[in-house]
Amino acid sequence: MDELWLPEGHHWDLHIEHKPLPDAGPFTGGGWKLVWHTTESQWMAVDAMWNVLRDKDAAPHFIIGGRQGRDHPVVIQCIALNRAARALAHPSGPETNRANAIQVEICGRAAQSHLWSDGDYETLANLSELIMHRVDIPNKAPRDFSNPRRYTGGGWVQAKGHVGHSMCPGNDHWDPGRFREGTLVNLIDKVPDGGYPLSGGIA
Repeated sequence: MDELWLPEGHHWDLHIEHKPLPDAGPFTGGGWKLVWHTTESQWMAVDAMWNVLRDKDAAPHFIIGGRQGRDHPVVIQCIALNRAARALAHPSGPETNRANAIQVEICGRAAQSHLWSDGDYETLANLSELIMHRVDIPNKAPRDFSNPRRYTGGGWVQAKGHVGHSMCPGNDHWDPGRFREGTLVNLIDKVPDGGYPLSGGIA
């Protein structure tokens, strides 16, 4: 099993592809964290958002969304899991991207994340489990996404588990909004062998 790239093809009811983009270099240490973003787009925009993030030089490790003609969610992996992504700003303080942060861009809108169904969160649980098979990210959420507070620089480095762009120091984005982190953690704890059966994607 390749520890740095998810397997291409249909796995855990996800269609997985590799479309590499420039990374931010090696990780510099800290707690392993899974950083959730929203693209502020519709779900059926995975290819358009890959183009946007490429042009902004702001690639995450993964983009998850929909594609016309595909019945299952599409996951595009842009960066290997031993290299840092580029989706966080770091104007001062620690290099936010390099602080052991694995980053996922969800094709969706922050203002709607609290309205996503459990089925929508099962999609994210499947992807999380595939990532967490390869990276030792604890399945916990150290802060409440509904009332996010930005970490200090040192706090960001040490944070472990599921965090949001809204919690990152030196950043002004509020995505992924009132993300239901408790639902996600519970679904990951109960994910069946081979993942949850999926169809469609986030509304």
